Amino acid sequence: MGRLISLGVAIASILLIWKGGVLNSVLPQQAPPPLDPGPVISKSGDAMQGLKSVHLSLNGILVLNGVAGVKVTGSGDLIYPHKENLSLQLEIPAANGQTAIVATNERIEGGHEFIQFPSQGPAWKDVTGNSKGQVAPGMDPIANLEFAHAFRASDDLGDITMDQIAVHHFSLTVDPGKYVGQLKSDPNSGVTAQDEAVLTNAGIQVEVWISASDSLMHQMKIDMSTTQFTWTLTYHFSNFVTGGGSTST
Repeated sequence: MGRLISLGVAIASILLIWKGGVLNSVLPQQAPPPLDPGPVISKSGDAMQGLKSVHLSLNGILVLNGVAGVKVTGSGDLIYPHKENLSLQLEIPAANGQTAIVATNERIEGGHEFIQFPSQGPAWKDVTGNSKGQVAPGMDPIANLEFAHAFRASDDLGDITMDQIAVHHFSLTVDPGKYVGQLKSDPNSGVTAQDEAVLTNAGIQVEVWISASDSLMHQMKIDMSTTQFTWTLTYHFSNFVTGGGSTST
């Protein structure tokens, strides 16, 4: 009898723990179902285009003018609808095993792209549509946000913490034809017939990290391959400014 009473007390205790929610906090929880990335990504693209300005840092690897392993780092500011100021540093492998470091400033404004090499003087060169003159072809950050509206497939890679906030992590396979169409619809993108020819058959894979609270994109990683250049580049966004002031860091 004593054993039966003890067993009854134990069962009652477990039921009380379960009712109090304690057991739920101890037992492993089922992972939430994957999100449908499409609406989240499209909403993020709209949120980014609705900003007044945003700061970015970038780093990546290029194959540039036939030279592989070119490292690029930099930072700058994007001012909407389509004005950009970027300071870049390229580390270019040389034939003698040394590395040449080239500092470059890039400005995009009024549909034109300008390049300045501080070591060569203060002059800016208009390189719009001239892939041979561009330091990093196809790296226009505002234009590349159009990937958020030009994907043909996507996957939910789960949620993580970035910049001390919860973000959704997605992968995208971009439809290059749709991407080019998005660029052509923007008169400030500066896309040329030559750009269109190169990008239409590009291979473009993208990962994005999107804030769960306000849909702003905190990071974008792009792998692009064309007949003229290839690069892997990561943009990190911060200091988001709306018309009413900064929204986050």
